[in-house]
Amino acid sequence: MKRLRQINFLLVVIALLLVNCTRSKIVSETDYDQLYAIWYDNDYKDSLAQTLQPAVQRALTLSNTADNRASIDSVLNELRWTRDSVSFHKLSRKAIKYAKSKSDEYMLANAYNDIGMYYHDLNVMDSTFYYYIKAENVYKQVGDSMKIGEMEFYQARLLFEKGLHMESEVKVSNALHILKDYPLNPIPFEANQLMALCLLERNDYKEAKKYMLEALALMQKDFKQNKVLDKPRLVLALSMLYLNLSEVSYLLKNYSEAINYAKVGLTYTNSDTPDVMIGVIKSYIAMSNMCLAIETHDNIDGEEYIKEIRKTYEEAKRVNNLYFTNAMAMTAAELYLKINDSVKAFEWAEKSFELSKERDIKVAQRRALEFLVLNKEYDNKEQVRQIIELGRDLEEQDYATRNRFARIAYETERIETENSQLRNMISTIVSISLVIVLTLVIGVYVYRLKNKNKEIRFIKDQQEANESIYQLILERSVIATEVKNNVRNKIAKDIHDGVVNGIFTIRFNLQQLKSENEDMKGILVNELQSLEKRTRDISHSLIDNELFEHNKFVSLIEDLLALQKNQWNTEFLLDYENAVDLEDLPALDKVNTYFIIREAIQNVNKYSQASICKVSFTKEKKNVVIKIKDNGVGFDEGSSRDGMGLQNMNERAIALHSELIIHSKKGMGTELMFKIKIK
Repeated sequence: MKRLRQINFLLVVIALLLVNCTRSKIVSETDYDQLYAIWYDNDYKDSLAQTLQPAVQRALTLSNTADNRASIDSVLNELRWTRDSVSFHKLSRKAIKYAKSKSDEYMLANAYNDIGMYYHDLNVMDSTFYYYIKAENVYKQVGDSMKIGEMEFYQARLLFEKGLHMESEVKVSNALHILKDYPLNPIPFEANQLMALCLLERNDYKEAKKYMLEALALMQKDFKQNKVLDKPRLVLALSMLYLNLSEVSYLLKNYSEAINYAKVGLTYTNSDTPDVMIGVIKSYIAMSNMCLAIETHDNIDGEEYIKEIRKTYEEAKRVNNLYFTNAMAMTAAELYLKINDSVKAFEWAEKSFELSKERDIKVAQRRALEFLVLNKEYDNKEQVRQIIELGRDLEEQDYATRNRFARIAYETERIETENSQLRNMISTIVSISLVIVLTLVIGVYVYRLKNKNKEIRFIKDQQEANESIYQLILERSVIATEVKNNVRNKIAKDIHDGVVNGIFTIRFNLQQLKSENEDMKGILVNELQSLEKRTRDISHSLIDNELFEHNKFVSLIEDLLALQKNQWNTEFLLDYENAVDLEDLPALDKVNTYFIIREAIQNVNKYSQASICKVSFTKEKKNVVIKIKDNGVGFDEGSSRDGMGLQNMNERAIALHSELIIHSKKGMGTELMFKIKIK
């Protein structure tokens, strides 16, 4: 018996070794192309794609073997900078399939990272964030802290580009915390600067300068040794860092220091330095000199200083660098305003606005509009209206993006966790199965039937144990979901019962007050009414945001009708055309539609005395027409019906960009109709 246990132990060890030996032991280095990514124009991308075609075709025909991994990875790394989406996706799928079949985590993470970079280059931020998280989760499985820190930095950079500066600050803090244990990693050079840029967005210039100087200290330490970066890369990084230091000093109004930093930055430029970057450094020298001259009340020629800014603007526009183009346009506008040339100042601000509007960069649009509104002396009512609407758009975009990114991160991590558990379970089952098979082979010659029966009993016990664990996991998941929904509903109820009612009371009392300024009173009442509606919508969104996540919209309507019952035994019917598909509607549109139908059905239950009520969905061009019709007692359309229910339905219809239409006659029933726009 003792000898048999020893044999079983050896078999288990051999099985585990076989499983673990398939894992990749390759430690990836920092991807410098990703760290210092340059935006190439479409001509370069197409030329590169054409050059890579023979290598791509060869890589696609290679068999999935370890010897071919380097070739596939190399071609994929180059192909991510092109616009050849067909070849890129074919090759990336091949790399992922191979990595999964060989349990090669590093190759899998590299493939996910390449896909993320490809989408980043196309400015598809959601997909970029999704694949960066998938890559990070793979590194978490293998316990590679350095790569985890790098992926946190790339996510932080993406969030910053999207305008989510607070979230970016959190991510870059995580990256700096993780990478402090890796002194030879170049990411902290850029991460400290990214943290400074986040602080600049919050106007915390002094703290931003501290992080810039921290990055400078790290680079200067490596300047002679070049253990972290080679000389050409470090020189380029230093020129950019001194440019950033010059900007911080300029914002702190320390113009002499800004000039000195910019001049030092110029000493690190060479023939390989992009012309637009050299131009920006010279522009900071010119604008700082101009501000110094203004401070000393010198009789200055503003055009002479601004000429450098205009030259850099043209160069940035030529190479399609939108960031520097906008920055130079607004800098020119601000400098012209300093020398009281408001006409040219407004011309440059309008250039910035038109350019950012063409590229749909809302933050830059708002900055340009604010400049125009705050500095023009004529009637600027239309600009004020635009900036208010733009502010609302930005808030909605920010809210939606935060939720979308948070959901992507949560769902990706959950899926990866489940996949990891499944892989571990499969590995365990494979190992146990291998042990069982080998043990049974030996057992036939040793204990025959007795040993085989013991193994069968062991398998059953293991399956029952796994089933019990699975049931416990399901119960825990259900409890967690219920707790989360209860908390969300409580918050929504508190908002609705406390905040909305409070706003309504203030608005009602304000309407009763007598005031000499009735126009201002009317504006305040309208603003309170708008705030009351938005707060109610937030409350409903909190309660109902997940209502349609796991349920089809038509199924919810069917369930709603099935639950109706009144004293007249009204039969509720649903007429839903198969050609109508509302599943792609935003959640808020579904919520508004659902509650209009529910409110209308409640009125049928209360007043109609109908025997039949029919809810129908009919497709009409780009709209879906929704009707709720009953054969009840009806009412006189001329009579006053201003209840809260009807008001709520009208407000929700307006939110759907529709109109609530009601037809009714005494004894002839009632029909309520509204429309939804669909793509």
